[in-house]
Amino acid sequence: MSPSEVVSAFIGHLNAMQLEEAFALLDPGIVYHNIPMSPVTGPAAVAAVFAQIPMTAMDWETHAMAETGGTVLTERTDRFTLRDGRQVSLRVMGAFEVEGGRITRWRDYFDLNQWLSQMAPRG
Repeated sequence: MSPSEVVSAFIGHLNAMQLEEAFALLDPGIVYHNIPMSPVTGPAAVAAVFAQIPMTAMDWETHAMAETGGTVLTERTDRFTLRDGRQVSLRVMGAFEVEGGRITRWRDYFDLNQWLSQMAPRG
C-alpha cells in the first residue's frame, strides 16, 4: 500500500470503530502528537488517548490529502458521537509519516478551545 492508502485505511477503520485494525497500522514505535497536548509513544498509548473520549462513533471526513515521499497531509473534519448523544465536530490538519506500510509518526493540529467548549458538560 502507498502511504496515502495506509492513512486512508487507518481513517476507514476508525470510522467503522474497528480500533484494533486501525491501531494495527501503527508502528510499534509510533509517536503521536495531538498538538497542543504532549506526545505519546506506542500503539497502546495512542489507544489510551482514544479511550479518554466518551464516544460511541467517529466520522472523520477527509477534505484534502497530499502525499510527498512517505508523508501524508490531511485536512479533515473529525466528528465524534458522544455517549450522551452530543455531536462534537473539529477541523483538523494531520501529518502522517509512513514507513514499511505502518504509520511511524502522526501529528494533528487543531483548536483546543473549540474541542474543550464542545466537551464541556451541559447542564
